[in-house]
Amino acid sequence: MSKVSESRPLTALDKETYCGTSQVLKAAVSYMDPSSGKMVAMLARILELKQTMELFDSEQLSICSIPSGSRPGMEEILKDIKKYCAPAESEQIDQFLNMLSAVRMYNQYAEFTKNADLTGMKNMNITPEQIQMLQTFMRAQSTENRKEAP
Repeated sequence: MSKVSESRPLTALDKETYCGTSQVLKAAVSYMDPSSGKMVAMLARILELKQTMELFDSEQLSICSIPSGSRPGMEEILKDIKKYCAPAESEQIDQFLNMLSAVRMYNQYAEFTKNADLTGMKNMNITPEQIQMLQTFMRAQSTENRKEAP
C-alpha cells in the first residue's frame, strides 16, 4: 500500500463526489481489526463510487467538464495534472514539458528560416540594422550549408 507523505489538492472530480460519511468511515478503519476494517474500507469506497456514478448521471457533470470550444492544450493539461503528482512523477512531466517546448522552439526556428527575407520581423521591436544583420548572417549560413553539401 502506498503512503502519501504530503498533502495533495483535491481534483474537481473529488470535490464534486466528496462524501463526508466515507471520510469518517476511512478514518475509523485504522482503529478496527483487519477483517472489520476491510469491510468498512470497502463500504467507504462503495459510497464514493455511488457518488461518482450519480454525478455522471446528473447534469452537474458540466461543472467538471470543459466546454468543447475551449479545449486546453497538452501543456495546460500536463501542468494541471502535475499538481496531483508525487515528486518523481512531477519531474517526468517537467521533462516532457521541456521536450514539448524544445520542439515548439525548433518548429518556430524552422518556420523563421523558411522566410529568409525576414518580413515577419517587421511587427517585432527590431531595428532595421538588426534585421539587416540577421539577413547577412542567414545568407552566410545558407552559403556555408551549400558548401558543405556533397
